[in-house]
Amino acid sequence: MSAIRKENRIAKDINLVYDLSEKPNLSQLKAHEDRAVISKLKADLVLPNNKILTVDIDFDTTSGYHDNAIMVMDDFGVEMIATAFEVKYGKEHADKVRKAWAIKRSENSPRKPTYLLVQKPELEGKVPNVFAVCGDERHPPKEAPDSIT
Repeated sequence: MSAIRKENRIAKDINLVYDLSEKPNLSQLKAHEDRAVISKLKADLVLPNNKILTVDIDFDTTSGYHDNAIMVMDDFGVEMIATAFEVKYGKEHADKVRKAWAIKRSENSPRKPTYLLVQKPELEGKVPNVFAVCGDERHPPKEAPDSIT
């Protein structure tokens, strides 16, 4: 059985391809009354050696990715988030965001992070968790990276 597909070009560099076949919700996530919730993303990462690494980003796991609000994928996005953090939480937290993006997570990491995930704060007035991910060689299942904030 082939999937029903629909393509939608949002901008010159954003093309969405929808699989419109009906599937049951087997996740623990619930949609809002007036908005869908992202359960999983699939990304093909172009590595520095010009190879492709496919990563499934699953938001319905114990991996620490619950309550995600923002996914940041480039220098401009990082500066936008860092500026917002500086205004709302202070320079110290903004600098943590900038540093996490600018350096490898460990000496043995093959590259810098590919993206940052920003989560809603657990409590009002607290700083959001920020995870610098996908720059390490291995991605252990069900182990959350440490938040930089």
